[in-house]
Amino acid sequence: MFSTSGIRKLAPSEEFFAETQTFTSVTVFLEGALDVDAMAMAFDVLLEVYPVYAGHLEQGTDGRYEIVTDDLLHGGMWMVDGDGERAPHMRLDQNVSLLNLLLRTSDGRAELTLFVHHSLADGHHIAGLFFELFSRYTELIATGDVGPIQVQQAPEPVETVLAQRGVQKLRRSGLDRFIPAMFAYELPPRRSSGSEQPTEPVEVPASRGRLTRDETTALVRFGRKNRLFVNSLVSAAILLAEWRLRQTPHIPIPYLCPVNLRGLLEPPVTPTGCTLALGVACYLAEITSDTTLTGLAHDIADTLQTDLSEGVIQQSMLHFSLQYEEIPGLPDAVIFTNIGNVSAVPTPPGLEVVDYRSEFHRASAAVVDVYTCGIAAGQLRVEHHVQNAASERSIESILSLLRAATLEYQH
Repeated sequence: MFSTSGIRKLAPSEEFFAETQTFTSVTVFLEGALDVDAMAMAFDVLLEVYPVYAGHLEQGTDGRYEIVTDDLLHGGMWMVDGDGERAPHMRLDQNVSLLNLLLRTSDGRAELTLFVHHSLADGHHIAGLFFELFSRYTELIATGDVGPIQVQQAPEPVETVLAQRGVQKLRRSGLDRFIPAMFAYELPPRRSSGSEQPTEPVEVPASRGRLTRDETTALVRFGRKNRLFVNSLVSAAILLAEWRLRQTPHIPIPYLCPVNLRGLLEPPVTPTGCTLALGVACYLAEITSDTTLTGLAHDIADTLQTDLSEGVIQQSMLHFSLQYEEIPGLPDAVIFTNIGNVSAVPTPPGLEVVDYRSEFHRASAAVVDVYTCGIAAGQLRVEHHVQNAASERSIESILSLLRAATLEYQH
């Protein structure tokens, strides 16, 4: 028998991802010499700094989930040599652990995948964990020591973070922007995964594409010229691509974009101080054949800024929680999230992050339809996670729109 200790119940913003056993993973592709023992030690230190991730989830008699720790040690880093599949013991199981690390090595290259339970971490939180992991590894390679260890408390849910900062629930949720499109159209049949409910987390299929380094630089220059961030330009390209592929030009497209609140709150929240420190930006894209990439991007940016200035986005999660199911009576929504610059993690000399891949793993038959983007090695990556054969077409269309708009800025 091992003694157990309950840390806290999951908040409404977190509960859904326990019900669907959802893990998010980010894989970084590395070139250069990697010390396997040092990485395993750095991972052990990560679990010492954040002991909550060595715990697991348990469902109580009331149906709610709780974060629980026990006296069992975490199993440590998983390893695979070459192109072999994951071994049978490499299972994502929220009843066992909430964080795992997989290292795959082959011919001077390495793939490092961090799996984190989605109830306890959004993409920015995962980035914070990755930064801590590589900081410890880099320090160990440079000095032979991992540095001081300061144990961190379990991250708070966004509900607690907002309450501590006096952010209160307003009358508007942001979803009110979708009211003109609700039950207003004869909609095509809903997309379905066509699969039975899995009993354990399985990977959501994804299509991926990228711009070259020169094309990415040109996109940044184009954005500066037009006073637009890359995020708004990619959002506009995604919506234009979806509008073309759907072949329902008279139906607007609801757009949802998780917004990182950490730097928008006062005092700011640390990267790992909150599980899902997110607000949700809502936008209804009414696209016509005359809509341009820059015009749509400016409207998205202006709408986002208005809702931020009025505090709508900051309190949006007090109205609803993130989930996969579509809203009844509404056209299929586009969800888009920006991972950021993956290459920003510290690495020792001779080791470089050259690519990345993100994945969702969940035990649910509900359709996931999420776009993500990020930058690695100076190249913009776009991903489409969905059970849909047309996802490759959407990626090709998005990248074509971005290339065409920035052609004059390319060398």
